[in-house]
Amino acid sequence: MDANLQAQISIAALACSVAALLFSMLAAFPGLKNLLAAVRDGVLWIAVVLVLGGVGFVVWQHVERQPPQTEQASSLGH
Repeated sequence: MDANLQAQISIAALACSVAALLFSMLAAFPGLKNLLAAVRDGVLWIAVVLVLGGVGFVVWQHVERQPPQTEQASSLGH
């Protein structure tokens, strides 16, 4: 993953976390508590998906860059 994409994923996850924090603070008002709690939970799930997607992408790229191991390399030692 290039640095630009990693920075974008990190910024998006941070923005979702900050938005969830703001919704948590607004949920202190009794009339809006249930609605804002639902919105906050949705935003937090989006942040989790972004973080796990980014980690999965990094792992996938790491696996794709590994050179394939052949049986010839192991048989040369015999």
